Amino acid sequence: MSERLTNAISYAAKAHEGQRRKVANTPYILHPLEVASIIGTMTADEDIIIAGLLHDTIEDCGKDPREIKALFGSRVAALVQSESEDKLSDRPP
Repeated sequence: MSERLTNAISYAAKAHEGQRRKVANTPYILHPLEVASIIGTMTADEDIIIAGLLHDTIEDCGKDPREIKALFGSRVAALVQSESEDKLSDRPP
């Protein structure tokens, strides 16, 4: 496993710290780890695997896409952003 992927796992684990899955009440980090694992069976492209791992960090953890870009590159940041919902715009004024 590359240092970059290891750093992404640590980043995601810290971002999701204390979060639990609603249905199974398991630690939330298991979900992005499973997503990254599934993606890893389809491609060896590390950017895509890392983006899968980080896919909920913007919408569920409030992480700034600029931070993701600084840490993991512009492609990863763009992929994560493209999969993130803007939950604030879904709220009534």
